[in-house]
Amino acid sequence: MNIDLDKQFDEFYSRLDYFPLSTVAISLYMAILQIAKRRNWQANLKIANSILQNKCSTNVSALQRARNELIQNRLYSL
Repeated sequence: MNIDLDKQFDEFYSRLDYFPLSTVAISLYMAILQIAKRRNWQANLKIANSILQNKCSTNVSALQRARNELIQNRLYSL
């Protein structure tokens, strides 16, 4: 899959002007994007919560709230 990472960043940060997110949700989105890029944008990407917790410096409940926030804003799907 060929994704333009610069375009992805631009669209995400432009969207924040109108639909703000928590700092944990922003951190989570960036972590997911970085891991997806490193794994060559493979379909059905699975990332362990422990990896995301470490990258976002947060606990599992905050991670789940951030994930739900991204889902509600249609920026992430399970």
